Amino acid sequence: MILTFGTCLLGGGTAQILTGDYLDVSDPAALQRLLDLREQAEAEDRLRLRVFEAHDRSFHPKAYIFHDPQGPSVAYVGSSNLTATALRGGVEWNYRIIPSRDREGLREVEQRFRALWVHPTTRELTQDWLDHYRTRRQRRLGPVAVPEELRPPPPEPHEIQREALEALEGTRNAANSAGLVVLATGLGKTWLSAFDSHRPELRRVLFVAHREEILAQAMSTFRRIRPKAHLGKYTGQEKVPDADVLFASIQTLGRVPHLNQFDREAFDYIVVDEFHHAAARTYRRLIDYFEPKFLLGLTATPERTDGGDLLALCQENLVYRRDLGEGIRRGLLCPFK
Repeated sequence: MILTFGTCLLGGGTAQILTGDYLDVSDPAALQRLLDLREQAEAEDRLRLRVFEAHDRSFHPKAYIFHDPQGPSVAYVGSSNLTATALRGGVEWNYRIIPSRDREGLREVEQRFRALWVHPTTRELTQDWLDHYRTRRQRRLGPVAVPEELRPPPPEPHEIQREALEALEGTRNAANSAGLVVLATGLGKTWLSAFDSHRPELRRVLFVAHREEILAQAMSTFRRIRPKAHLGKYTGQEKVPDADVLFASIQTLGRVPHLNQFDREAFDYIVVDEFHHAAARTYRRLIDYFEPKFLLGLTATPERTDGGDLLALCQENLVYRRDLGEGIRRGLLCPFK
């Protein structure tokens, strides 16, 4: 893997990461995490990802190049992989190249990186490329030949979530196609939606919220439950409309021109987070437009200040409710005085 970094992404900088498919060693889960990071940070222009397709040619470089607008550039060339063991505890040898000592050497490293970046066999890392690579790799190495997932296994639902999941199953068995779940903050509403929507018969899921932070957190949660799914955003800056699980900003998807890009039955399951906002025109427009198999409203504060009835927006169906006191009594939330 070769990387070149500007300043930190969070500080407005850029990063270019070039990896390869030599011997199918690159872990699909690691590549998926890079794609998720790019989507969560909405950093497609600032986090650029490419893959050198080796075609049986040895490709095993390890180099890290850093550029700082406020200071000198530096490069590290050596044996370290980008892992905690390699960078912190392992026995690895790397050579540090700085312009004050070896300006020509730094220039050559940069030139070699640029040449590989635009090489005829280098491809952009996309979800489609990764899906094909994952299939090819599994066919070649087998499902257990190389450990794939970097993430720990997802947690099991706690007792309140299990009760809510049973209630949701029951309401669907009673032919309801929408329902409201009220859970106190900290009881895991997003996890509940990820657990409940992860069923074989559901092809596509839409998760709607009004804040970017909620969408990013929800993506991380759903990724734990769906390690191989295609997750994407639909916001003002980024639009991946064909994702298996789409995380949409209501400010964007709630507009008529964007809604019209989708079939009314495009999603089998829709989650509307912070459902106490659902009386707003943009939310009502979205709820009225789509025809999912099930729509789940989530909130911790179901009482509207204008006296309106949220239940009317989900077929008068309160599926399950547990408040702060119940969470504390069951030991799932911290007590306070």
